[in-house]
Amino acid sequence: MPAAAPPASPSTPSATISTAPTHPANCLCCIGGPDLSFERAVFSILALKLGFEYDTAAKFIRLCRASPRMVLSKGKFKVASKVRGKDIDALSAEEVQRVQDAVLGEYAGTLALEEKQRIDAGTRR
Repeated sequence: MPAAAPPASPSTPSATISTAPTHPANCLCCIGGPDLSFERAVFSILALKLGFEYDTAAKFIRLCRASPRMVLSKGKFKVASKVRGKDIDALSAEEVQRVQDAVLGEYAGTLALEEKQRIDAGTRR
């Protein structure tokens, strides 16, 4: 009789599969080590009570993360205002700024670490 499978640990594939419904395959917080800033930023956005759900908050963070220094360009700003969906009124410029500030607040430490790593990589060359 075969032995029972050991419980899933964070490094086993079955543990990764359990997060699939929440996080897409190319999710920035799932590539490499865990990005705790991502999760904190999601909850900071949800705490603003602007009608975000987890998935839409994550989309907003990915828009910020794709921008240099996580500051939204004019084009991305417009996209971010409509990230909650077509059937929901767009966020005002002030609301988008509040959400972006919440994301930047949670990512301040991560951005500082990334900047230090870029500087260190540049001095090694």
